[in-house]
Amino acid sequence: MRKKEILWYIFFTGSFLGLLVLILKLKSLGGINTDMLTEEEVSALKESVRMCVLLGGLLIGLMLGAVLQRSMLCLVIACHDVITFRDLTQMRAFAIAVFVAILGTQVLYRIGEVNIEYSIYLSTPFTPVSYMVGGLLFGFGIVLAGGCAGRILVSAAEGNLSGLLSLMAFVFSSGATLWGVTAWIRTDLLDRFVLRISSQYIPELMKMFPWWMSIFLIGGPLLLFVLRAPRTSNWWSWKWLFTGISVGLIIVLAWWINGISHRLMPQLDPFTYTGVDDQTLLQYWRPKSLTFALANAQTFRYLFIWTAEQMNFAIASVFGVLMGAFLSSLITKTFRVVAPDLRQFKDSLIGGSLMGFGAVVAKGCNIGQGMSGFSTLSAGSLVTVLFIILGAFAGSYYMNWRISREVKF
Repeated sequence: MRKKEILWYIFFTGSFLGLLVLILKLKSLGGINTDMLTEEEVSALKESVRMCVLLGGLLIGLMLGAVLQRSMLCLVIACHDVITFRDLTQMRAFAIAVFVAILGTQVLYRIGEVNIEYSIYLSTPFTPVSYMVGGLLFGFGIVLAGGCAGRILVSAAEGNLSGLLSLMAFVFSSGATLWGVTAWIRTDLLDRFVLRISSQYIPELMKMFPWWMSIFLIGGPLLLFVLRAPRTSNWWSWKWLFTGISVGLIIVLAWWINGISHRLMPQLDPFTYTGVDDQTLLQYWRPKSLTFALANAQTFRYLFIWTAEQMNFAIASVFGVLMGAFLSSLITKTFRVVAPDLRQFKDSLIGGSLMGFGAVVAKGCNIGQGMSGFSTLSAGSLVTVLFIILGAFAGSYYMNWRISREVKF
């Protein structure tokens, strides 16, 4: 193993161990009896929880940024490889990541470590039109932008100015759709189509089966798809197996640290928070994992209008991804400043804008809905994932058609 690879693994392992220490520290706080503590001591405990979560977000982002930078895992590349080369390697990496995320998250939920019922993926209404329209636009947009939600962050961090341009377009578009001029399309049009179902939680919708059967019915095909890879496939290299498992595990760890803090805060401060369903508590401490639609927009507001945004897990994770990808590119000596040509400049602006709008409308990107949301077994996440993939395939076919047309002329 080369020296730079050893250094990279030390960097990744150190971040992973640091995150486990933070999780264990948070769990230890759950045994503290606050009845005999002063108000100042309780306040100090709450601040300790907050710092653990922020550092956890930073370390989780560091790991994800490093893995994505080193592996070049990207939904755009995965779809392009399927259409152009009939290569399913990256698709299998995504499949094993989703499988690990589902299995780990459901285990945490069943043992009481994280209550995913309070996550946005299960607690919001089922809006099928928003999921379909947002998913399609986001999927098509990532192809034009040259990378999915995580990839454009990584590209920007490793010196690709096209990735930076796509990221900025994504940020402005998502912010406008959350709080600005295009928000009315989401709130007044698309979100008005609500399908009344008893729950977004798929096992709850399949009451005739035990809960573990739902995991088997969804996770089983993913695992089978992975295991059926030909022995000569690139999938069986250590790189892709490590990448898929790592990304899935990162999603699980993000749920874990946020789930603990959500359960812990009412125990430490019962005077401020009445319980885990307290709306004031959920505004900041709602159980969550990784996502970049809201997180990128919040990060922009934090940087430029700091009085409007408080540092939180999502913002810390964005900084972590940028730092992790940058450090990884330095370790692997792949940092390059690359400027886009005029065509890519236009595609990055349009693609990034479609990504931002689509991700907010669909309530998540390929990481937010595609992995974090899907790991909760949310029906809305399942619909969104399918339409993101459809949109990405449509975008890949369009780009191939455009290239072949230009070659002919």
